[in-house]
Amino acid sequence: MKGRLWLILGAVVGIAVAAGRLPYLAGAGRSLAETAERLVGSGANRLIRDAASAGGSRRLVLGLSGVVAATVPGLTALAMVAAARGSLRLRAVVALLIVALGATSFVYQAHGKATGTLLLALAVAGLAVTLTGPLVAAPLTALAALIGAESLPGLLTSDRTVTQASVNDLHVAVFNHPGTPKALQIAVLVLAAIPFAVAARLIFRR
Repeated sequence: MKGRLWLILGAVVGIAVAAGRLPYLAGAGRSLAETAERLVGSGANRLIRDAASAGGSRRLVLGLSGVVAATVPGLTALAMVAAARGSLRLRAVVALLIVALGATSFVYQAHGKATGTLLLALAVAGLAVTLTGPLVAAPLTALAALIGAESLPGLLTSDRTVTQASVNDLHVAVFNHPGTPKALQIAVLVLAAIPFAVAARLIFRR
């Protein structure tokens, strides 16, 4: 199966989990997705703390906080899709390196042993190429799709706490007083959706 099909299959599985069609995967899938979001969020929060400790203004820190809170789910999904595509590209390189390693055994070992080593290397390389899609790329894309399928509908809920907090933080950063105007709400929604759109494009791009 072509690599892109594994990405699409993973996305379908992730959406199915979010829709409750695969309940036996829901608990583990959501736990993994939440863990990934926390890892990305912790890195972003470190950036905010560094900005504050370096003497960044309160408005700068609030602006960073607002952007991070809005975009962490999308950036997490994007990172997973990028990793999935990367694994598909690297599998051929890994397979070639394994075969090359097996071939060099003819220099250091007797002919019989070297032949066996090369055959083993070919088998391992074949497994690396064959199993990367179902065991690496598809699960990563499924988690990305699960995050997207659960986050995007929530962004459209006007009273969503994280979205409103992000809007308010950005309003303070720009205008130096609290507020949640409709225009800024729409801007935050677009900002939050951009990483998901890029991730979706990567899934379907050849």
